[in-house]
Amino acid sequence: MEVYITLRSNVDFNSIAFVETAEPYNVIKTLPLLNEAKWNKFEFNRNAADFTSEAQFDGTTNELAYFQNTLNIAFRKMDAALRLSVMALLSNEVVVAFEDNNGVKYFLGYDEYVASNSASHATGANKTDSNVVSIALTDSSDSLPYQISDECWATITANVAQ
Repeated sequence: MEVYITLRSNVDFNSIAFVETAEPYNVIKTLPLLNEAKWNKFEFNRNAADFTSEAQFDGTTNELAYFQNTLNIAFRKMDAALRLSVMALLSNEVVVAFEDNNGVKYFLGYDEYVASNSASHATGANKTDSNVVSIALTDSSDSLPYQISDECWATITANVAQ
């Protein structure tokens, strides 16, 4: 799985365009960044990340209130550069673009910024023990999670920081 993250302040929200006749709805056609900003790319093994979207209902009226979207990611090996990236993730308002294992591309952070609501680090004493940092990135959206068109995805994946 590939995950692309940038600061929310890098996104030109006034210029985001949606596919007109998208089925399902809320498919983003263009997702421009401001001032030559770039996406940060993170790659994960097949079972090192998962995504859930849960409908949240108003307790008194039982009407749909919002969707809680959570992307759980596990970094398998921590080094100094990755540690700095993870710390930046935990302390800033970001947006996230990713492709799931079914080839569906999503964007989190349109209605409100993506926040890290939990993080953990586990390691062991033996060389064979894993060194894993797990982070849960969440946002709330007014509707089902926003999807990204293939053309928009190509633009995101081509605009990566080196």
